Amino acid sequence: MEASNLFAIVDIETTGTNQQTDKIIQFACVIIENQQIVNQLSIDINPLRSIPKHITELTGISNKDVANSPYFEDVAFTIKQLLDGCAFVAHNVFFDFNFLNSELVRAGVSPLTSPCIDTVELFQVLFPTSNGFRVSDMASEMSIEHTNPHQALSDAYVTAQGFIKMLDKLRTLPLVTKETLQLLSVNLGVNNQEVFSMILNEGYETKQNNLEGVVVIDGIAIKKKDRAYRYQDRKVGKSFSSELGILRNTQREMAEDIHQFLTEDNESKNLFIEAETGTGKTMGYLYPLTFETKPEQKLISTSTILLQNQIEHQDIPLLNDLVKTSKQGVVVKSTSHYLSLHAFRQTLDLPLGQKSYAICQMAVLVWLLETNTGDLDEVNVIKNNVFYQQVQHTGQKELIESSIFFEEDFYHYLTDRCQFADFIIVNHSFLFSDSQKKERFLPDLETVIIDEAHQLPSLIETISTKQLSLSSFVFELNHLIEVSMLMGETHDKRLKNALMMSDICKELRESLDWLEESMVTYFDLFHKKEEQLIDVLAFFKQVPVVKRYIQQINVMLRELSELSQNLKLEKKKELSLNEKEFFHTMEHVIEMYQLFKSFFYDYDEALVKWISTKKKHVILSMINFSDLSIGQYNWYTQAKKIIYTSGSLQLDNDSNFLERKLGLEDVQKKTLPSVFDYKNQACLFLLNDVNYHSIKSTNDFSKRISQSVKNLFETHEQTMLVLFTSHQLLEAVHKQLTDYFNQRDVLVLAQGISGTKEKILKKINQGNKCIILGANSFWEGMDFSQRSINIVVMTKLPFDPPNRPIVQARYQYIEQQGGNPFYEDALPQAGIKLRQGIGRLLRSPQDRGILVLLDNRLVNSRYSDILCSYLPQALSIHTVTLPELLKESKLFLEKES
Repeated sequence: MEASNLFAIVDIETTGTNQQTDKIIQFACVIIENQQIVNQLSIDINPLRSIPKHITELTGISNKDVANSPYFEDVAFTIKQLLDGCAFVAHNVFFDFNFLNSELVRAGVSPLTSPCIDTVELFQVLFPTSNGFRVSDMASEMSIEHTNPHQALSDAYVTAQGFIKMLDKLRTLPLVTKETLQLLSVNLGVNNQEVFSMILNEGYETKQNNLEGVVVIDGIAIKKKDRAYRYQDRKVGKSFSSELGILRNTQREMAEDIHQFLTEDNESKNLFIEAETGTGKTMGYLYPLTFETKPEQKLISTSTILLQNQIEHQDIPLLNDLVKTSKQGVVVKSTSHYLSLHAFRQTLDLPLGQKSYAICQMAVLVWLLETNTGDLDEVNVIKNNVFYQQVQHTGQKELIESSIFFEEDFYHYLTDRCQFADFIIVNHSFLFSDSQKKERFLPDLETVIIDEAHQLPSLIETISTKQLSLSSFVFELNHLIEVSMLMGETHDKRLKNALMMSDICKELRESLDWLEESMVTYFDLFHKKEEQLIDVLAFFKQVPVVKRYIQQINVMLRELSELSQNLKLEKKKELSLNEKEFFHTMEHVIEMYQLFKSFFYDYDEALVKWISTKKKHVILSMINFSDLSIGQYNWYTQAKKIIYTSGSLQLDNDSNFLERKLGLEDVQKKTLPSVFDYKNQACLFLLNDVNYHSIKSTNDFSKRISQSVKNLFETHEQTMLVLFTSHQLLEAVHKQLTDYFNQRDVLVLAQGISGTKEKILKKINQGNKCIILGANSFWEGMDFSQRSINIVVMTKLPFDPPNRPIVQARYQYIEQQGGNPFYEDALPQAGIKLRQGIGRLLRSPQDRGILVLLDNRLVNSRYSDILCSYLPQALSIHTVTLPELLKESKLFLEKES
């Protein structure tokens, strides 16, 4: 194959995907010669059968459009003649090539035997950070105009332009990268290897080797790291008040409050500032931190990785531009987010020979020429591939100065950047988990900002909840058998220990299987599917044989832990993949051992324990409610000034809910004025067709929700957010809406089903019409500021499910302390979530939108007045039927502000 060859870029539209029953309704081909588009052809085809409705909605091709078009038999020979002698290129070539050949044979024409190229695989390798790998994603990534998606000629033309751009990008890569790509491409599908061979041979002939801005280490080309941050002067030569005029009124008020708190001479440690979504609170706290006279670094913790990146790449650069300074922020994540160059090099030396594994390797080779951070989140390839488990960084213990990769190591680069950064930016999970480690990454910092601080109580509760899946325990033991034997192959002494470990693991596996079966039987877990609180001592008393088995398991685990010490390396050195995998697995087993021991042998009265099942396997859970204060964490004890901010820190002026949950005293508080005109910008519709107390099943409720959502979307045809309190209900509604909107130009995106929050947000911001289904964090942690959400549906009042053991235990603990769990915990928690849900609607003073609540308890319950008092005072509430909702909401959204 040579670049001067003819390439036929083909796309077909069909009535479906079944080659036996479905037919082609549109064929398009774009011819490329010498890297130029020289010809194109598009043919509508009469399939001699009705085009399904969803296909018409997807493609815009109707039965009327093809009624007078030729049959496939009439054009089959023409198509064959056009494609003969060309390399057949398509986006997902496996479908187009095979379907077209099936139709050619049916029409009595010999099938194509052309070499095939799949642009999906090429795109995955050469543009690894793309949001997705559809034709529309390719068009977006490469800035190609895509006027008629799902029309054959439009798709084929975009694919042709994309194919040319992919070849151009491949040519620009360093020769060493092209050589490795060519070697790995043998694992790709169809004839894609020939593309990499073709470009590599071109490079040899032209002697082109682009090494500008690149460093090559052990055959891996890497983008040179920019260390200019070490030498920048980041002093601010202005006073705090000199640039206040750049801030909006509420931002200025927030900045002044923080400045006063940081500079006043008092011992007050905690400041609460409540600032509504849309206030611009990030700039409100960055500004005073920039003018702080103390040179120490500042720690910023926020709720999501997405917001971390926004602060580093948008907010800090904007502030620098406005006040003419050069402050630097660094996003910090856990070590597993970063690529280990040493481990990656080993995967190249020991390839698996699998297509998905090879695509991951090839994508990373290209990405290493683009990334500044080595953060694997940047690469949009399936992360559950074993490749990503092998190349994850393990942190400080992996940093060895004698390593050839030391200077370019991404974790080492991160630690160096942090030394020179003004702002270290983490998410809450990292902040709290790092604080509990023996070897902490974060330094002790005096000034800390906690953004989205309302999430802290639930986060601390989540972190403090320890869980052990018995099936995962058995899985890790099986894996330990495999990797310990691989370790033993390199040394006789190790082999002896490995054999002993293997025997213990096998015995443990059998004992744990027996224990799981016993617990399933005793607690009737397959019939009682909800979580159950458990009294371990009572369980031992009633089933003594279980106690004996657990004692045996404990002894074997202790022996296993002691044996693992004998396999530790005598001195620090770079680990092989097998050694790295062994120690990583052993760490997991030891952690599980500690949890197992604590669950069955720790009898502290404050320790609540419960069991549940997932996919027919037992999960052990426990939490100590007496130890959930923020004061137990190192970062808190070391800090001198902490600013907490959120849109819902206080439910009302007298509320002390958050500080009570966090165990805080002497808290200064400030609530900023609202930036929204709720009377004219928003309206809450309470749908009285849905009576919460009359709902008998999840299926019944899901149908009612689905019907309301369908009607709302078809009335407004606008992106909408639907918030749930139950994942089970969310999944049921997702299935119903997906079936209904199947193949239409509407994306039904669901939390936990359609990818990460970040990927869902990217799809929304691309301009797609979307119905977004979310629970838990979607009530509070999704920033839709780039894409207006005009309709928010809340399926139920956001109370925690009272039948969950952790909720039962929390309520029981509050009662033991003499409190009322409903009014002190359940109601305030629901109020915070309700306000956060409302915050998803309005992001700026120009927005308008409607809220729809499918739960009449807001106005028909003994606690209605309290809940309504948590809502913005000017927000009007209208109780309506579904027909009234559709009519009134349309009038409200069409009304001029």
